[in-house]
Amino acid sequence: MLTILAAAFFMAWAIGANDSAKAVGTAVGVGMIGFRRAVLIIAVFTSLGALLGGSAVSGTVSGLASGLSWGEVVLVLLSAALAVTIASLWGNPISTTQSIIGALVGASLAVGLSVDWLTVAKIVLAWFISPVLAGLLAIGTYALYKPLLRRIKCLRNLELTQKWLVFLASAYAAFNLGTNELANVIGLSESHGADVRLFLAASLAIGALTFSREVIMTVGKGIAPLGPTSAFASEFGAALSVTLANLFALPVSSGQAIVGAISGLALYKGEKVNKEVVAGIVKSWVRAPLSAGLIAYIIVRLFSAAGF
Repeated sequence: MLTILAAAFFMAWAIGANDSAKAVGTAVGVGMIGFRRAVLIIAVFTSLGALLGGSAVSGTVSGLASGLSWGEVVLVLLSAALAVTIASLWGNPISTTQSIIGALVGASLAVGLSVDWLTVAKIVLAWFISPVLAGLLAIGTYALYKPLLRRIKCLRNLELTQKWLVFLASAYAAFNLGTNELANVIGLSESHGADVRLFLAASLAIGALTFSREVIMTVGKGIAPLGPTSAFASEFGAALSVTLANLFALPVSSGQAIVGAISGLALYKGEKVNKEVVAGIVKSWVRAPLSAGLIAYIIVRLFSAAGF
């Protein structure tokens, strides 16, 4: 049990170090929310998402882990966390969801288990749809509420409204972090009898506090120019797309959603998108499941050969 808890802590910490940027990156990037306040938002609303968000996504992930022993689940978590941590060192918003799914497939292949390729195919398809849908939802949100903001003539009221909108969007995205990314780890942990939702939420908050600043700056400033209006529309559109995926029990990437939302909205507004940064992020999305899957396959095979 302690081994699973340690591996789950590492994975949740890695999610906090990387994926928390997708929930608050735009808000911090435009200066609407400070870094420590952003971490507090993550801690509170991720915990609520983990406790109240249901078990649909965690059930999908635990289903893919069916047949794996507790030791193999530990190796899956360690492999995925290692791949995410390496990406975080470079400031790249990698997908922890993709890393976990890749590691599960790699571990299953290593021990000769059959893989539910139909479920995997549905998840991968959702990965392609998610950023496009997030971009469209961000554009729709921007088009709807931008005219409403123009009706506010008092500058003080306008600034206050924008701050609250950005806060609500960040809280909503952090809640989704608990129902989606953290649910992946919850599903693997609970498949072996560990009810550790609050523990994992706290672990994620520690990761956000200690190691997420570089990735937050990439999301908030490195992709495209952002103002308060664009920050809210991007964050809200991305969160909506993740919520839709949750309804279908599909573990998607909040990172893919926010990058798609920021890029799509910037193109709609005729603003410049940093193609070099986006290309690097997209490459990391491809590397995430492949590297985590390869690491898991090698480690599981080595441990199996050694008789563990």
